[in-house]
Amino acid sequence: MGVLRNSIGNPKTVLDLGCGEGTLMQFVSDGKNWQITGIEIYKKAIDVARKRNAYCKLIQGDLLKTIKNNLKSKYDVVFFSQVIEHVTRSQGEKILDEIEKLAKKRIIVGTPRGFMEQPHEFLDGNPHQVHKSGWSIEDFTSRGYEVYGIGFWPIWSHHGLGRNANKFGIIVSNIISYLMSPFVYFFPILGAGIIAIKNKEKKND
Repeated sequence: MGVLRNSIGNPKTVLDLGCGEGTLMQFVSDGKNWQITGIEIYKKAIDVARKRNAYCKLIQGDLLKTIKNNLKSKYDVVFFSQVIEHVTRSQGEKILDEIEKLAKKRIIVGTPRGFMEQPHEFLDGNPHQVHKSGWSIEDFTSRGYEVYGIGFWPIWSHHGLGRNANKFGIIVSNIISYLMSPFVYFFPILGAGIIAIKNKEKKND
């Protein structure tokens, strides 16, 4: 969470794609004065997000159609965390193309490294939670993103030690993951997940 918060920086405007119930954005924006617009396709999730204080505007709709047809403004930061794996490869590529036009300063994409089966208990009755694609480090570096790792692969991959461990095993897994986190961050090949960041200000310089 700290990595995500630091990666966003201190923008004025943020576009949160696939905002869900808004839990993650509420956490990372706590104490900040960001103007946040959220887009979410699932009505039950966006109804919960509306009750939070994180967003100045919420839009229910398909991500690709909404950003192509309904958004006229640009945003300092486009935040796209744990969402791209829920759309097809073709849709994901098109969304990445579109957000290049919407972001003024920075784009942040978080996703599992490679295809990861979504456990049934995580679906929570939401058909849009099914994973439909997997994304590699090279998918983002080829687009000019800097990529960092999160979640030590042997612990937090689909069949990792921390996924189905007992209480003691989870404690041990968290300790190992914490100790490995600096190595995972700088060597994303060790990560179960990746954070891809494109700093457009640096590119413009």
